[in-house]
Amino acid sequence: MSSATSPGPTPGTVTRRSGLRIAAGLGLPLLAALPGLWLRLSGASVPPAVAAALFAAAVVGAAFLLTWGTELAEIDIGQGLALALLALIAVLPEYAVDVVFAWLAGQDPDRYAPLALANMTGANRLLIGVGWSVVALAALAAARRARRTATGAGGSADTQDEPNDGHAVQLHRVQVVELAYLAVASAYALTLPLRSTLTIVDAVILFAIFGAYLWRVRAVEQEPDPAIGDGDSDPQEVDDDTGREGGDEEGQEESELFGPAAAVAQMPARARRVITVGMLAAAAAVILAVAEPFAQSLVATGEQLHVSQFLLVQWVAPLASETPEFIAVLLLALKLQSAAALGALISSKINQWTLLVGILPLVFAVSAGSLAGLPIDPVQREELLLTAAQSVFAVALVVTGRLTRSGAWALLGLFTAQFVAAWTAPADLAGTVRLSIAAVYLVLGVGLLVVRRRHLVRVLRTGLRPPRSAAKTDRVENRAGGGR
Repeated sequence: MSSATSPGPTPGTVTRRSGLRIAAGLGLPLLAALPGLWLRLSGASVPPAVAAALFAAAVVGAAFLLTWGTELAEIDIGQGLALALLALIAVLPEYAVDVVFAWLAGQDPDRYAPLALANMTGANRLLIGVGWSVVALAALAAARRARRTATGAGGSADTQDEPNDGHAVQLHRVQVVELAYLAVASAYALTLPLRSTLTIVDAVILFAIFGAYLWRVRAVEQEPDPAIGDGDSDPQEVDDDTGREGGDEEGQEESELFGPAAAVAQMPARARRVITVGMLAAAAAVILAVAEPFAQSLVATGEQLHVSQFLLVQWVAPLASETPEFIAVLLLALKLQSAAALGALISSKINQWTLLVGILPLVFAVSAGSLAGLPIDPVQREELLLTAAQSVFAVALVVTGRLTRSGAWALLGLFTAQFVAAWTAPADLAGTVRLSIAAVYLVLGVGLLVVRRRHLVRVLRTGLRPPRSAAKTDRVENRAGGGR
């Protein structure tokens, strides 16, 4: 691939074409949100299913604005911290819906406590089962297609002699920190099914894990950036994520943007920041306005159509709120920015396992006027176990610093099995099915971690230690042979 590029607009200027892109790109999500906002503000009476669809469209539109706004923030702050903040802000819709149900649970725990946990477990499992797997498979397919194209055109040796040959997504230094903290959060999550309540103590511990993660991600940006794993990284993947044509840092950031965000990035700094803040503020306002009626309409839809309220809340709400983030990272993967794409989803997973879970008992306590924890019934304990077991398996798959094609298919296949079973299994067998799939996840996950225990130790040691100690550890291991 030639390093020559066609002339484009000078950064800091806005052409007529880019102005139209910005107007159209920002206008479409706002138009999607208008019917839901109108319904919320007017108080008009419509069937619950129609209301749920309108509010879901508003959430999707707002989530697109959130995704674009947080991606633009990467221009002004470090990428590692930006990915963490992107994960934090992009799941605001899940927070809003969960907070609504947790608040209602404080008034009527028997009815609403299971729904608060349903949205959280559904979002977590969807993120790994569909998000990780589809992004990895798309990235690997795109990489192999790029290699075939380069080979057919007489590509360079650097393109043709890649050791991974498009069979695995290779992660980088910032992801070793994410993997370490995801492992810690997943280990703690395994204790939740043993409880009858989710308490303030759980919230404090989970918030502390996320706070330590943010601090470590920010610090690791000052360290060297080698790939993690066994040193068998994919040069195409590594070079693409750091600017394969030797471009400057600004070009690297802008290459990852899509839609109106790419046009906004060309604007003068002050105008760009004003638009970014406006996008985030508008999205937050929409989400706050429609979160409660969206949650209530899902419950009413289940009652009217005689469909499980639990399943509607568990899958419809997370699907609406996570679709824009999935699209954003999928586009990154297709542009051979696979480590950044998977890194954003790993950050989202840490966020959901820590802040999203931790906020539930806090909201419940305020609503109930008591320090009693959010109740966890037997069905929810099974759901939590299944979700935590999936997380353990996911950590085991990527602890080497690579997510292979077979690993991605395993995540997608097991998710599909439990998703179909959730809708089709008879009520008297549903618990057995959940526990059986959780057992499969745990057996595979623990087995892989035993086999890959040296990788796990290295990830935890490098990812959790203070920055200087971690860097020193890597230097010692590299002298000893790359940590093998």
